[in-house]
Amino acid sequence: MKLARYCRKALLLILLVLMAACAMAAARAEIVPSERKDDGVLRVLLRSLGAPEELTLTLDGVYTVEHDAGFRFERGAQIRLYCQGDSVWMDAGALSLDMGPALTLTRQAARDGEENGLRIAETERDNLYPGDLSVCAENGSLRPVLSIQVEDYLRGVVAYEMSDEWPIEALKAQAVAARTYALRAKANASKRDYDLVDTTADQVFRGVDAGLKRVAEAVRATAGVTGTYKGSFANCFYTASNGGETALPSDVWGDGGDYGYLARRADPYDLENERSKVTSAHFRRDASDLPALREMLEAALAEQPGAEGAEIVEIEGIEPEDPVAEGSIACSKLRFTLRAAVPVPELGPGEGDVGAPAEPADSDSGNLALYGLDYLRRLTLGSPYEPTGEQEARLEEFDVELDVYDQIKDGLELGLNSGDCEVVRVAEERDGYAVELRRYGHGVGMSQRGAQTMAGAHGMDFEEILAFYYPGMALERIEWEPSDPLPLDELPSRGGERPAPSPTPESAPLPEPDEGEAYARVKLDDAGSSMNLRQSPSTDAPVVALLYHNERVLVCGEADAQGWVRVKAAGSEGYAKLEYLKKE
Repeated sequence: MKLARYCRKALLLILLVLMAACAMAAARAEIVPSERKDDGVLRVLLRSLGAPEELTLTLDGVYTVEHDAGFRFERGAQIRLYCQGDSVWMDAGALSLDMGPALTLTRQAARDGEENGLRIAETERDNLYPGDLSVCAENGSLRPVLSIQVEDYLRGVVAYEMSDEWPIEALKAQAVAARTYALRAKANASKRDYDLVDTTADQVFRGVDAGLKRVAEAVRATAGVTGTYKGSFANCFYTASNGGETALPSDVWGDGGDYGYLARRADPYDLENERSKVTSAHFRRDASDLPALREMLEAALAEQPGAEGAEIVEIEGIEPEDPVAEGSIACSKLRFTLRAAVPVPELGPGEGDVGAPAEPADSDSGNLALYGLDYLRRLTLGSPYEPTGEQEARLEEFDVELDVYDQIKDGLELGLNSGDCEVVRVAEERDGYAVELRRYGHGVGMSQRGAQTMAGAHGMDFEEILAFYYPGMALERIEWEPSDPLPLDELPSRGGERPAPSPTPESAPLPEPDEGEAYARVKLDDAGSSMNLRQSPSTDAPVVALLYHNERVLVCGEADAQGWVRVKAAGSEGYAKLEYLKKE
């Protein structure tokens, strides 16, 4: 029997695959050149960082402050940004600068083959963020927004939506879906200072890992390809697994928008993938081995007319009920057909006695004969009858319903999602039943597990995958307008509109002087020069930091015979010559 059931399922799956392939062949669209104009830049709010009070950056590229050639950093420089009041402060080397309410680190052109971006110590991975980083002070914390080329952004999205080991055509389909989603978000950003965030509220973005070669190839091969519907970017929803049927937005969110490019349809490719998530409960025909289910069925049975005192003997069948639409496998209820033993009231004196017959005897009216409860149990379970003298009972059928989400999902701990969007499947087994919940994610749009199967097991390309999951969507290729970083030698001496932090930058606040200490300013002949702060009072001692003209320091005590005095500067401490310090 198991072999026969397996063969039927296999034949049904093959039929569904053939039908789906025919539908894709009819729906496949040609990629056409787009007339859209776009600079190809996205603004990504790095919400995954929370509300950081500081950020530690390593500049693995060529950076300036807002295109100011005079305010540039060497490759490999480390800087610290932190919030103080309404200002963003920057620690760079020995200096701490008040940058005002906001600043932007702008990326300039690098030599071919060199990395060009920055790394953020507070992120989960040591990945590159190739773009401009704008940071402002907001409610005592920093608010970072990365401006990044679309194609670079996708390398940091596709890698965390699919694995670099997946079939290349599945990765290409993911790249097109993610690109379309991002550009639609940009078109709807309105007056916000960002287009989308780097979390699952939009798309997970974790920076670029140069070692993920297949992801980079998939992004490069589909560069500029997007999906459209009625002249606008489609909302390319995608999900980890749809459980064997694509959902519509109205099924999950009650969204009545125009999603004519989507369809609710069976998805054999998702079902075929062994890695599509599923949770299941297996139980015997009387559910005695699954007490939580048995209790729910008993409670539902007790509410049925004529079932007073009834005891469940077996589950005769389970059928899904209340689908979201006709023919859909997404149902909110399960109907259990139960065979139950209903006690017969005992007869009073003189009303005669009713014994238990040796074999069942059906009547023309459809009522079943009377039996002892123990006999009914044994009859159903195939055991020989042994009289016990129990109260007599009648074997009857009852239909009861259980809610898929509140009872089956929660009561049996089968949930895959925080929201209620799983689909339920029932399978009859030799000794009982199995109830499965499938669909990991909302189920709308492309199934990533389905795409993996289509590309890997069936050799389909990304256009066929997209045609199956977005059958009404057109494909077009955008040519991005040039927006490459400028070389340093093409920048003006002051390319930005912002005022300089200060002609002679203020250092970070110093501690209050103790007894014998006093504030002082560094005074040098050349306003652009610096002096050494040394580890010990000697010109042979290692240099701790550089002190710049007019930088504020704290002088600790008196100078020695050679004129050396202990000094505290922003983030450092050492010795300097008193002759270059002027006490306030």
